[in-house]
Amino acid sequence: MSAAPTEAVSAQTKLLKLTARRLEKYATLLPKVLITDDPEAIHDLRVWSRRLQQALRVVAPPTQSKKTKNVIADLRYVRQVLGPCRDLDVNIAIVKSKGEHCGNPSVEQAWKSMQSALESQRRPLLERVRHDIANQELFKFVLRVQRLIYTAERDFDAISEATGAMAKSMNRWEESFTATRARPDAEGLHALRIAGKKLRYRAELLSELDLPKVKPLVMSLREIQTTLGDWHDRSVLLHHVAEFIGRPGFLTDHPDVGRILLAEMEKERLRYDSDVTTALQHGGKVQQAWATWRANAAAD
Repeated sequence: MSAAPTEAVSAQTKLLKLTARRLEKYATLLPKVLITDDPEAIHDLRVWSRRLQQALRVVAPPTQSKKTKNVIADLRYVRQVLGPCRDLDVNIAIVKSKGEHCGNPSVEQAWKSMQSALESQRRPLLERVRHDIANQELFKFVLRVQRLIYTAERDFDAISEATGAMAKSMNRWEESFTATRARPDAEGLHALRIAGKKLRYRAELLSELDLPKVKPLVMSLREIQTTLGDWHDRSVLLHHVAEFIGRPGFLTDHPDVGRILLAEMEKERLRYDSDVTTALQHGGKVQQAWATWRANAAAD
């Protein structure tokens, strides 16, 4: 294979270093989740697992596809195990904030009751999460990823590979966005949120390779992902409240708390609809940013 241009080699070297640093960050955070109760450790581990996954999809040699799939399966498993705990942590923070800022003693007490119930679920859930994560052979995982990175030290155009990966993600995102716009139900919104995460992390990877023209796309993706994240958190909150007031005998024993939380949930449902409208508006901005990126790339 002929030598790549100097700038391509430089981008290749930088991409391999970025991947190695992402591995280091992931490998540092996983043990931290086992020993700390900090909710941010769980969030950070999930984020860096995605960043590592998208980098590996670009740098891993095609000849190592089976090994790459196995590594990515491990990363996905960890995220899936951590997901319910992350959702619970976010809802605890939301409920706590609602209680502190409602300005009504009765409503505050209702939210505090809800907060206490959610907090009582965290310890047993975290213990189950830690048990599952502890089964991951971290040292072997690190060695497997390092081998993929070392094997990737060959002549390849990092910019071209990363751009191609982003284009594939964009196609899948646009398919999901079109379907969601036609029918904005929970299943479609969830699929759009997942597709947006993959696209965003691939776009961010290009940005880290010193391609500033991709930053508007990254910013537009952050906007829609923030809105869809709020929608997701609100969906989980509605579920948690339904479970809380739906316990046998609760509404009979605590009618005032139940009435207040039901009224609060009606407010949340209105915000839920607003989130969907806003997300679809942000989706249009993503399409515009993508069109601008493609035009600039073609001009270059």
